[in-house]
Amino acid sequence: MMFLICLGSCSEAVKNEINQSNMEEINASNISEKIFKSIKYYPEEPYYFLEIKNILGCTFEILVNDVPTFKFFQEEQVSAEVDVQLMILKSGPQKITYKLYPIGKRENGDVIDKLPDWTEVNLNILKINKKKVDPYTSKEILLEHHSLKKPDGKTFIAAGENYYEHSFTFNAQVPYENKGWSNSKDLRKMDQKELLQKTEAAYKQVWNLINDKKTDDYFKLIYHSQVEIGQSGFTEQEEINNVIKDKTLPFKESSYKIEPMENYKMVLYGDGKLVCLEQNSSDPRLRKEYVLWGKYKDEDGNTIAMFTSLYLHIPAGKTGFEVIR
Repeated sequence: MMFLICLGSCSEAVKNEINQSNMEEINASNISEKIFKSIKYYPEEPYYFLEIKNILGCTFEILVNDVPTFKFFQEEQVSAEVDVQLMILKSGPQKITYKLYPIGKRENGDVIDKLPDWTEVNLNILKINKKKVDPYTSKEILLEHHSLKKPDGKTFIAAGENYYEHSFTFNAQVPYENKGWSNSKDLRKMDQKELLQKTEAAYKQVWNLINDKKTDDYFKLIYHSQVEIGQSGFTEQEEINNVIKDKTLPFKESSYKIEPMENYKMVLYGDGKLVCLEQNSSDPRLRKEYVLWGKYKDEDGNTIAMFTSLYLHIPAGKTGFEVIR
């Protein structure tokens, strides 16, 4: 993983850096149907989750195949089932990485700036068959993972450190194969200042589409990524409709206002094949969040923040970006 930081607002470049094929066929009215028709369904549909039993004494983020999948920068404890399926491109070994950080300033004013002795990570890899009427009746625990300890058997292996990272793998068997970013250009080999400028221009392109309410043009750019996401999840029509409805909100909700792009960093993921811009904020509500975001009022008058994901890659043999997640 690499990153470059931009402290000010992004430039006003409007050059279109993101390309997509067959763009004229896709619009807000037909994208759900076209995604559904592109998905293959199977007699067995294995689906994988990462169960967070507990992660204690730290804040953290989890990556699947080197792509961010879950993060938690609050003081409280959390348990959850994290969907890892969307980052599984094909059968074979899948890498889970967790990155641990000190809690920092607590609500009571205390500061924990190192990982304590009692830091602990307990995770399970779960598998279900989504084809079942009740998929969770088929739930299996494929792997249990427990963080390492020092020779005393009690103290966390990285106690006293300000950062810890660990990876492990599990084997997944899925009936599909998504191309994803498998054969994409290694962006680590590009001039990083040039890549930052290219990435800023691509993000500004999407920022402008959202700000100008150009729904059809936006869906043309994300169509291919949504097909892959839909395939990996064996997603049915109703669920696709709900996803597209959510993605339409910034364009249709009159109270939505997109925030300016500022104080961000460029980060490479996917073993150097994906690039994104992330918030460079210490505020736990914004830390490592997508730089494309806005606010709107819900029906009760509450202010809601909405973040728009945008991971870019350059497919083999091409020079322009495409949206991949």
